[in-house]
Amino acid sequence: MAKKQKRRSRGAGCLFQKQAGGVFYARWQVGGKVYIRSCQTTLKREAEGRLAEFTAPFRLGNNVETLEAVAVKINGAKAEIEEWKDSQPALTMLQAWGSFVNAPKGKTPRGRVIMPGPRTLADYEGRWNAFCAWMDKTYPKRDDNGVRIPWELRQIGKEHAQRYINEIGRGRSANTRNKSLTFLRLVFKVLSEEARIKENPFDGLDAAPLEVTRKRPLTVTELGAVSKSLIGSGEMETLFSLGYFTGARLGDCVNMRWANIDMAARKIRYTPHKTKKTSSEIVVGIAPALYSLLEATPERNRKGLVLPELAGIYARDPSALTKRVQRVFRDAGIETGAEVEGYSRQVAQIGFHSLRHAHITALLESGAPMESVRARVGHSTIGMTAQYYHDTGEATEKALQALPAFGRTNTLPEAPDATGGLYGVILDGLEKLTVLQLKSVVDRAGGLIERLEKTEVQK
Repeated sequence: MAKKQKRRSRGAGCLFQKQAGGVFYARWQVGGKVYIRSCQTTLKREAEGRLAEFTAPFRLGNNVETLEAVAVKINGAKAEIEEWKDSQPALTMLQAWGSFVNAPKGKTPRGRVIMPGPRTLADYEGRWNAFCAWMDKTYPKRDDNGVRIPWELRQIGKEHAQRYINEIGRGRSANTRNKSLTFLRLVFKVLSEEARIKENPFDGLDAAPLEVTRKRPLTVTELGAVSKSLIGSGEMETLFSLGYFTGARLGDCVNMRWANIDMAARKIRYTPHKTKKTSSEIVVGIAPALYSLLEATPERNRKGLVLPELAGIYARDPSALTKRVQRVFRDAGIETGAEVEGYSRQVAQIGFHSLRHAHITALLESGAPMESVRARVGHSTIGMTAQYYHDTGEATEKALQALPAFGRTNTLPEAPDATGGLYGVILDGLEKLTVLQLKSVVDRAGGLIERLEKTEVQK
């Protein structure tokens, strides 16, 4: 009885010998065509290896064809699934905000994960609600029964996006327009998969060029008016003093803690909230006027927030505190806004940030090195600090008065000696100082005397 041969897979082939003990031959069939080749060996194991080599291209070809057929079926099934999903109701504008809050926001070009804080999310929610209200008013949508229904995100097209951004641009600042554009583009990008969005309607819309409407510093007269109006106002007086004498931003001032303040060393240490991920700690000295305000709080009460009432208002609604700050300027008789072409309402030129401008300008006018001022206010570059400097002409005038005589007289003034002449100049200068400035001079003079006395003792 002949031995039953093991069934081989299609295209695998078989071995045979024309005579017992002779050379093995490989035989295989593909597409109705029979192939026979000599294995050039009488050893069966070697012949099986040759057979595998001969048939490999044919077997692989069959596998490729099979895989291609399977791939076509899979892609077809996927297309059917996608078509079915597209036919189902998708994410609506009313559902979008909740999905956006919980969805990953992606990463920045530098690879940092985008994690909006509570204040940023509150701003985002306001912008989203404004867009939803505009869509509902401008493009009301109803079902077959006339009942108003919400828009699905994937139904919002380029024409809706362009019109909305254009309308914002006509009534708001370029900065507000650009922020809304950036936010809405982010929403549609983050929710593209869940909302079945094929194309982001806000992609390709250009940002508007920003108008130059930076805050201006307060003049000496205006600072005096504000200071006078704040006397006895409690936390608001301390808030403005922190802003002017440290140059810190509103959020950093209002959230200042006693743990940041070293009264003994007369130093304030804090990390700016706006740049806390990239900035190091800032250390600033406490000016005498600010020190006297802080010292009014008993030492036993110097715990937690320095300004707990204002910090609470800021935490609930930052705009509420901003309005109170603007009221201080108006009560001092200072116009806070200015008419700017292209804007439907006045653009703010005076605000709490003006104290930061005034602080930087005062330091630079007094001769403080630009790099020192940059480090003090937490700017990343000197160029940024330079943008905050507003030349009042005072520094230039001082330098002009110090120039030696030149021209027809062709003589130079005699340098004051180390005792009489210089002493007289100092006395004349002291008479022009305010009480607070004189106190500061006394403090510094006291420290100088102590160092001189120690030097004398050592000698």
